Amino acid sequence: MLYRVVEYDSGPKGMPGMEALINEWAAKGYRLDQVVRRSTYQWLLIFSSLS
Repeated sequence: MLYRVVEYDSGPKGMPGMEALINEWAAKGYRLDQVVRRSTYQWLLIFSSLS
């Protein structure tokens, strides 16, 4: 199974773009498996390939 790790910085305004990022990767054929909080504003999103 192929995995992709994507860094996301939500910044002080919150996470309105995280859903768009998840949808973007879903359109590429990936499923969100795990979200890891690294700090107040930094996240790692771990996706796995659906194929």
